Order: sequence, then structure tokens, then C-alpha cells
Amino acid sequence: MVVLMTPAEATRPVLIALAFASSLAVAGCGAVDSDPHRFSAMADNVASIDIPLSARDRETRHAVAEKAGLRPVRFTPVKVAVMDPHAMWDARDVQAGLRPVGEDTGLRDAVVRAASPAVVKAVADEAISRVQAPVLRPASLPATRETGRTIQLGAYSSAAGARLAWDRMKATSDLSGLSPIYQEVEVNGRRLTRLKVGLVSTETAAAVCRSAAVADAWCARNS
Repeated sequence: MVVLMTPAEATRPVLIALAFASSLAVAGCGAVDSDPHRFSAMADNVASIDIPLSARDRETRHAVAEKAGLRPVRFTPVKVAVMDPHAMWDARDVQAGLRPVGEDTGLRDAVVRAASPAVVKAVADEAISRVQAPVLRPASLPATRETGRTIQLGAYSSAAGARLAWDRMKATSDLSGLSPIYQEVEVNGRRLTRLKVGLVSTETAAAVCRSAAVADAWCARNS
């Protein structure tokens, strides 16, 4: 099939190619690296090239084609689109039927989909380990509360006298398990040392006084 083109129509693709090549040359030289929209501007420049076709040229073209028995050539507007490499690859695959149009082809989403099962399993394992981990509590011993009171076995003029009295009582009486307590006091201006033992329950206070040979009734009542 022979296609007849007017001079203006024949030169239109050449002009577009020259404009596109010059734009690429400028971009390749780094002249517009600072402009993030340089490719969009380049596409607009190419699309804005005006190749006028007069009414006379169009009529002549159709007349010549009809006389030659040829079908007139119809030109459609040139559409220039700027696409990043990833979008271009995706569009190519969709056009070739390699990938459905609705499929999410983003690299990030693909990685997320691939990693989702592992992430879910890791979270579940962590939750199970926390639930099953034994709870450690500080060891505590039951507090023992001492009960009873101290009873006074005597009062002496010095600490040495109180210690001698305790040694004598312990030697002649059954006072095992009791510990002496020496208390310095002042009574009517006189310094004394009280000899006490404890702790003694109220029920056994009288028996301790008898064992220590203390006959005074105040022995069992002191505390």
C-alpha cells in the first residue's frame, strides 16, 4: 500500500524526533539536573510542537488519495507520557499479558506479603514464650514474731555485780534458753543495774522466778 503525505506531514515526525533528541541531550549533559520535573517539562515541550496543516493541504491530500484509489491516511494526536522505569516495566508486562492489571506489583508490597507469615509466627512465638515463662518471685521467709516479756530478777549497784548474780543463778537454777539483759537505771539519784531475762511468757514467768530463787512477787509482774 502506498501512502501519500504532504510535506508538512512528512516532516512532523522528524521535527518531533529532533526536539526529543535535543531535550535528551540537554538532560544528559546535566544542564537541568537541579529540576526534578525536567522530564515532564520535556514531554510538554515535545507535545506542544505545532505543525500547521492548512485546509488546502488537507483537501489536496484527500483528492490525490481518492484519484489514486487509496484510502486516506488519518493522523491521530501524538501522546507523550513520562514514566519511571518501574511503571514502564509494569505497563509492558500488563500489555504483554504477563501480569493482571489489578495486581499490586510494588516491590515494597511484595516484600511485605512475603514476610508476613514469618512476622506473624515470630509475634505468636514471643507471646507464647511470655505466657509460659515462669514468674520468679523473691524468696521470703515467714516472719517469726517473738512473744512474751522480760522479767526482772534483781537490781545491783554495778554491772559487775549483776553479771556475778546471773552466773550464780545460772549455775544453781534451770535457766537454760534464757538470755540476761543488763539495764542501767537511776533511782532516787542512785545508779543501779537491773538484771532481766526474757522473753518469757506470762504463764511461765512465775516458774522462772521460783527457779532463780526470787521470792518477791514483783518478779513475775515486771516487764
